[in-house]
Amino acid sequence: MKKESAPFSIDPLSWKNLRSALNLLNRVFPWEAQGSERPVVFFTASLFSLGQLWLKWKGYPLVRYWVASDNETGAVIGTVGLYTKADDDEAYWGGWMCVDPETRGKSLGTMLAFRALVEATILGDRKYVRLYTSTDPNEAAAQIMYDQMGLHVYRVEDESGTGYKRLYRQMEL
Repeated sequence: MKKESAPFSIDPLSWKNLRSALNLLNRVFPWEAQGSERPVVFFTASLFSLGQLWLKWKGYPLVRYWVASDNETGAVIGTVGLYTKADDDEAYWGGWMCVDPETRGKSLGTMLAFRALVEATILGDRKYVRLYTSTDPNEAAAQIMYDQMGLHVYRVEDESGTGYKRLYRQMEL
């Protein structure tokens, strides 16, 4: 009997998969390419010692990312991150969670989210995992997934100029 291999793997971000990860993020979040939390800056800085020092200086003591890659093509089809904020000693924050639109509906988002949750649990020195998302219709499936995972909305804010709400979600570890 032939053993079936998984269609994708989840591995730490590396220099080898950085460009593919950034291409995916820029496709899924094109408005963020010029924002204050640009993925190119955070993803690249997380990969080398001086970049990690810079992130710490900017108020992010811990920044880690993982990518899901298609095992046939090697293309990055999903990303997830976990970071801490210097001014929030009670939570890990999930960041840059995305799944390629052509790959959605196959539980990859759930697996990526669990990867970050496992890491937060292993680190274990914080009370919560938090993230922010929005009421943008493109994120509707993610809202269902977050609800199912137990990430409850604890704060809502207007997202300036978008007409959407920013939803802050958390889950106790």
